[in-house]
Amino acid sequence: MRVDTEALIIGAGPAGSVAGAMLARAGFKPLVLEAGTFPRFVIGESMLPRVNDVLQEAGLYDAIVAKKFMPKPGALFLKGEHSDRFCFAEMFPGQSPAALQVVRADFDQTLATTARGYGADIRFQHAVQGIEFAADGRSMTQVLDVETQQKYEVSAKIVLDCSGYGRVLPKLLKLEKPSHLSPRAAVFAHFEGDERPEGDKAGDIWICIHPKGPWIWIIPFSNGRTSVGVVAEREMLAAAGKDDRERMMHFINTDPNAGKRLKNVTQVMKTTRLEGWSASVERFWGPGWVLCGNASEFLDPVFSSGVTLALESSHRAAKLAAKQLKGETVDWDKDYTKPMDQAVGVFRVFVDTWYTEELQRLLLAPNKADKIKRAITAVLGGYVLDDRNPFVRDARGTLNAALKFVG
Repeated sequence: MRVDTEALIIGAGPAGSVAGAMLARAGFKPLVLEAGTFPRFVIGESMLPRVNDVLQEAGLYDAIVAKKFMPKPGALFLKGEHSDRFCFAEMFPGQSPAALQVVRADFDQTLATTARGYGADIRFQHAVQGIEFAADGRSMTQVLDVETQQKYEVSAKIVLDCSGYGRVLPKLLKLEKPSHLSPRAAVFAHFEGDERPEGDKAGDIWICIHPKGPWIWIIPFSNGRTSVGVVAEREMLAAAGKDDRERMMHFINTDPNAGKRLKNVTQVMKTTRLEGWSASVERFWGPGWVLCGNASEFLDPVFSSGVTLALESSHRAAKLAAKQLKGETVDWDKDYTKPMDQAVGVFRVFVDTWYTEELQRLLLAPNKADKIKRAITAVLGGYVLDDRNPFVRDARGTLNAALKFVG
């Protein structure tokens, strides 16, 4: 059996759903293959304001707003007695003033359902097992229907890999390369009964820096639950208890800020571990294919950049794919690789200097210039391609200058 399509999208997560919706709204009928089933649990629950812009362009924002997720007006960084809040309403003009804290099972399901409503052909439990590309970029993909165990082939003019941690094309085409980031692990769960701040600050994400170095995320949801996770080097995590729950609770209870907020909580989800997340690739695209989101680069969860970069890349790839399918010439290096390299590069500087503690020192410095704080906030908001921001133009140089200023 063979299926012909103009655009094949691998993965129905946020990146795949955005790409599917945009191509469908552009007049095509993309085929989206998802190996798993929805709804599903997945981490990456704290959105950035830039996500709102992409969802609006894809025609998906209203469906997400209707779910009444928790508004996220800012990010609060805490270390002992020191803290500073970065409010998204104080970014550059035209940038979205807030984000959302989402339950990913509902978020991902809503995006996929809405994309299907626009005409994307989304098939769950259909797993890609192999792929071959002709010289002109047309591909033939081998697919397994997991439920019926039937196999079929898909002929496509272009393939968008939005498979996330599955990293289908990087594995099949041998595109993977080692990440420069040190291996770390996260242990996390959902809780009820945390002591949230009053008013509009109730939706802030908290990032607590533990006295021994690990950091803790606290993400509140509108359903009363709160996602809490601890990120640490594997050896330090292993030494903190006999199992992952004990290790997680050790760092929560011994951090003065997380411990106070979470002192009366009840755990309502099993403790889960995630590790080995950092990934990189040799290149972002080739004749007939393009990598989006976590299928290309994933850095670290510390600044919640994963979904933002996934949507930034998938919506750019979908627009370029639509142009190519219409017979227009596309410069993938100029219009895709260059901006995505820049976006990932800005976040990479922030991640690297977070773990060297240079960025932590700047974030918590009480004497930051207002213009520097606004620029930092815009990066934390996901606006890593807006060249009004000095961190976008030169992330490392701007950071060095700001550190010299604060002393």
